[in-house]
Amino acid sequence: MFYDLNIPLPEAAGKAGGHVSSQEWAQIAQTVEQARVLGYSVVALNLTLQGKLAPEHLSVWNTTPEFKNAQLSWDRATGARVGGATRSVGRGKIRVLRRLTAVIGDATQGHSLASVDGAYDIVAVQPTNDAMLLAACNGTWDAVDIVALDMGQRWNFVAKQKVVTQALALGVSLEIMYQPALAGEKTRQQWVSNAAAVVRATRGRSVIWTSAARRALDLRAPYDIANLGEVLQLNGDLSKRALAANARAALMHAFTRSSTLRAVIAPKHSAADEPEGLAKKARMAS
Repeated sequence: MFYDLNIPLPEAAGKAGGHVSSQEWAQIAQTVEQARVLGYSVVALNLTLQGKLAPEHLSVWNTTPEFKNAQLSWDRATGARVGGATRSVGRGKIRVLRRLTAVIGDATQGHSLASVDGAYDIVAVQPTNDAMLLAACNGTWDAVDIVALDMGQRWNFVAKQKVVTQALALGVSLEIMYQPALAGEKTRQQWVSNAAAVVRATRGRSVIWTSAARRALDLRAPYDIANLGEVLQLNGDLSKRALAANARAALMHAFTRSSTLRAVIAPKHSAADEPEGLAKKARMAS
């Protein structure tokens, strides 16, 4: 199974009171359908957030249309999650997930991510400085599955191996978005520099390829992307894993993290609290 865990929603959707128009949803639906045709089994619609998370940021999903040949991971009427993110899909279908990416410039923004548990299938952070990269990688924030770096822009920090390997030890993945590689020459050159830095820091481990494609025409077939890894000296096997096994591992990390949190906060009960047990306690008290 091949995965593309980054089909972006419009930038306005990540702002307070933001929404996605019917025309924009139609374009997203075309991109999802093209991903299915190209051989992807799972995609994630990505809401990128600037600043702290607020409850109104969830309302954008209330206008989700019905997607052709797709199984959504949430109920369109209520927004509640339906089934697990890694659940298999029917033949000829594609699984559509919800992803949140928070662009983080200070630590308080990261702490607000805990409130989204259960609302999103996968959570990513995009650090903008050295301190936030370290926090994203060392487990400062529990609700992190992917570290996403802006591949088309020059960074004002260095992705040091010593820092990045902390994320790998925690099961957190690093993302390489290939859309900037399809842009103008200056952006392509910056993409090569940034992506190569990620490969060096990770040695190709726990890296995931994503498209960040806003249009169907920006998508590429899985094996075309795997071949792109040669530019970064990422061998064929590791490059294919970045589209398949590594992406699935990122989803499993999200599922395990979310399930563990729910287990920790769930009220404890014993057999005595079941209906028969409660009746027995009442008889003993009388």
